[in-house]
Amino acid sequence: MDAISNFTMASAAALAKKGKVTVFTFAYERPEVDGVNVRFLGGRNAHSIGTNLRALLGTFALARELSRYDVLLLVNPDVGSMPACHLARRYNPKLRAMWTFHGLTPIEYVVGARDRLLMRIRRTAYIHSMKRTPLIKVDSDFVKQELTRSGVNSWRVVVMPLGADLSRMGGGNGRRVRELYGIGDRFLLLYVGRLAEFKHVDELIRAVASNDDVCLLIVGGGPDRKRLERLAAELQLEDKVKFAGIVADGELPDYYAACDAWATASRHEGFCVPIIEAMAAGKPVIVPEVAAAPETAGDAGLTYKSGDVVGLAEKISSLAADKALYARLADRAKARAASYELRGVIKQYVRLVEEYDGGKSWKH
Repeated sequence: MDAISNFTMASAAALAKKGKVTVFTFAYERPEVDGVNVRFLGGRNAHSIGTNLRALLGTFALARELSRYDVLLLVNPDVGSMPACHLARRYNPKLRAMWTFHGLTPIEYVVGARDRLLMRIRRTAYIHSMKRTPLIKVDSDFVKQELTRSGVNSWRVVVMPLGADLSRMGGGNGRRVRELYGIGDRFLLLYVGRLAEFKHVDELIRAVASNDDVCLLIVGGGPDRKRLERLAAELQLEDKVKFAGIVADGELPDYYAACDAWATASRHEGFCVPIIEAMAAGKPVIVPEVAAAPETAGDAGLTYKSGDVVGLAEKISSLAADKALYARLADRAKARAASYELRGVIKQYVRLVEEYDGGKSWKH
């Protein structure tokens, strides 16, 4: 139920109103969507090296099946299915192929030799594929710049933000969350996201340590959680830093309602949906001046130099102390979030797919 899956299935449902839509995937854990068929690429509902190999062995049969469609949308597919996607275009030269690329975590931020190898393979395959595909839709100018630095021609790339269902973000029960974690009326900073080293959640912990009136609530799971818990204990911040773990999608509005502001210290974001979720709840955001985070936040947030914990702490303190600044950013937040509402973005995306002619009318 992550943001990319939500967007993917919402767009599939919208496209299903125009014709037949099939989602080819390695794993599917969501409710059925009316009008959308689901097929498992590896023969069973599992995303693994084994199912990738089975998809690769079935390349010719899959390519012939894909060639019967009018449009082929490649939404960050794993490598086992990619040869079939390109072979399908040979079987059917009229097949309109288009990438919807949400970005990849840089290899230097991936933990473990096996996962780094897999990411290198994916990155190489993705770039090779996108160089051969006339149209690539990305979520931010930052991702477009990453692709052009990798050799993808900029005229192939269209920037269209990721949309999310923001209508529910204004109705959460924040008091329930504050009572659950014993926060009371203290200024509450929220982080929602994966707990991995490149997210640098440790900097958020160190930043709130210097302000006695600020608490930090961390929502999410990942390999860095135990280290972060040890850090909070070493700094004697158990009363100020709370770990919620992974929270059900339906409960997230309560957490956004509970906070006063949202923050991240991540070094790499291709878009960052929690930013717009927080803004939709009327909450200012604090983001580092790197990657796509400041692009997504716009004028509804405060920025600081990435890695500057003192600067981050100062931004948090200014929001907690300056009521006029806080009110101004909160007003901007809701206005900014409106441009990312899922229905409007899906409408743009469907129009892009409908009007796409496979690049025949483009002059290069």
